[in-house]
This record gives sequence, C-alpha cells and structure tokens, in this order.
Amino acid sequence: MSFRSLLNNTCNIKQRVDTADGQGGYTSTWSILYRRIPCRFNALTADEMTILYDKQNIQADYKLFLEYRSGIKEGNRAVLSNGRIFDVVLVMNWDEANRMLKLAITETDK
Repeated sequence: MSFRSLLNNTCNIKQRVDTADGQGGYTSTWSILYRRIPCRFNALTADEMTILYDKQNIQADYKLFLEYRSGIKEGNRAVLSNGRIFDVVLVMNWDEANRMLKLAITETDK
C-alpha cells in the first residue's frame, strides 16, 4: 500500500498576507498557498499531544499527513474539505527525505 493511497481527505493550505491599509496599519487576510491537496487527518493520542521538538514544547490536538510541499510553515492554516480550520503549530519533514510532511495542528474558531 502506498503512502498516497492512505490520504483519504483533501485540504487547502493558506498563508497569512499583511497588506498596508494606507493609514499606517496593516490588514491581514489568508491566501491559498496550495489548493485541494490530498491529506490524512488524525487526532493525536494523549502521549502525542505534547511534542518536544528542538527543545520546544508544542501543544497540538491533531495531526495532518500530506505529501511534501515546499513553503508550508508554522503559522499557516489548513482548511479541511468539510470547512474545519486549523493553525499549523509544527511542520515535520518526515525522515528529512522531502517525501512526506506531518503537521501538528490546533483547531481555530475562525
């Protein structure tokens, strides 16, 4: 069974874009970085909810697996095909092989 065959959902990856509002401030919007990419969404087990990574303590509720895409980083958003929105809190390049990403995500209210 291939990794791609396990990706049973789709999502959009969005990045935050700050635009000058002409009055000295900025307006933030979310633009789509990747559209309708195959992914797999799973809840984290109790042991996985606190991730120690690079001497940082990361709190997450879910994980999202997808094929490697450059440019995905912490602070991006993942929007599942059912409309649920998640903040990306950690991006792990599995085996550093540029084949698979594992994202630690938390659900947001917006």
